[in-house]
Amino acid sequence: MAELTKEQKKYVDQLAMERVYDMNNDDVLINALEQKVHQMEDHLKAYFHERVHFHQSKQK
Repeated sequence: MAELTKEQKKYVDQLAMERVYDMNNDDVLINALEQKVHQMEDHLKAYFHERVHFHQSKQK
């Protein structure tokens, strides 16, 4: 995976937390978040999915 800046990591981690905590919320919010992720470069998407799994495992 390419090196991410601190700002990129923070931004992507925030999106991942939103994805995990908003999963049962409004579809419009989820769709907007998914659109942001879809537009990311591949290495950012990979980090996003890694962080989603991390935050999901913390919830259990």
